[in-house]
Amino acid sequence: MPSHLRAVTYNILLGGERREDSIAALLERCDADIIALQEASDLGLVRRLTDRLGMRMAVGKPSDRGRMNLAVLSRHPFTRWRNHRHPGRMLRAHLECEVAVNADHTHRIRVHNLHLAARFGERANGEERRMRELGAILGDIRHSGHAPHLLLGDFNAVAPGDVVAASDFFARLSELRRAGLMVRGLDGLMGPRGRTAAVDRALDEAYLAAGIDPALEAGLPRLPWIVGPITGVLPRAQITDRVLNRFIERWCVPHLLEAGYTDCYRALHDDRGYTCATWMPAARIDYVFADSTLAERLKSCEVVGGARRPEPAAAAASDHFPLLAEFAL
Repeated sequence: MPSHLRAVTYNILLGGERREDSIAALLERCDADIIALQEASDLGLVRRLTDRLGMRMAVGKPSDRGRMNLAVLSRHPFTRWRNHRHPGRMLRAHLECEVAVNADHTHRIRVHNLHLAARFGERANGEERRMRELGAILGDIRHSGHAPHLLLGDFNAVAPGDVVAASDFFARLSELRRAGLMVRGLDGLMGPRGRTAAVDRALDEAYLAAGIDPALEAGLPRLPWIVGPITGVLPRAQITDRVLNRFIERWCVPHLLEAGYTDCYRALHDDRGYTCATWMPAARIDYVFADSTLAERLKSCEVVGGARRPEPAAAAASDHFPLLAEFAL
């Protein structure tokens, strides 16, 4: 049996279009035994990643019948897997995979890959919706029987005590607005400027000049237009962050902690550990949670490519950084 298990969660942004080699190189660097992908909408890309990394794959279709699939890649054989869909309660799904980590399949670990809804404009910053989704997922886990397991993915939720760098993020949006990259659309929202052609070199050069890979433009937020002028006058200061952070509801992470799970990154680090966005790191919303069995075996948990200053290769691969955890077996 191997001496350790390395698991990584990674939101690859809308299927990874135009970024396949960058994503693959970053995952090769992670050298993970289990990879949980979110927004895996391009199944061809997932298959090619699986082949390139010499792994097996399982895919879960979303509950809303969209294309935001979940995928789990594993070096170890799957002993079972199931995609839990909850139409009307979840937007995405909950992909549960059990893997055998020894030759005779007697030592098994389950991974639960999830992607909770963003919907920050909804009631309680979308946290009410995320709690409904999380309740469905925890119900699935209770009915699946006991086994050592991990919950990992893009939770779109902020932990108690974590600080969202709101003033830095809004200042960055203001820079993009002044550069003409964030504009008011016909729907009244502020979002990325539309392309005039499939190949728009002038727009690509403008993104590069602003320090953003053009392939990441789909990851720029769409916000009410009034946010634009506000971003230009908000002071970039800790007091601004303290005030704005008071409006962020934080229910999901405490619920998991109360259920006995360990936030693997926070168990080992007291820094900010931002995982999103790569073009302006401002929030920790990607997590690996371990049950009590695996929490005792936690060895490390790191943000890949974004621990201090964002590494260009990681910042160009997606709008999220991968989060990698290692456990002793």
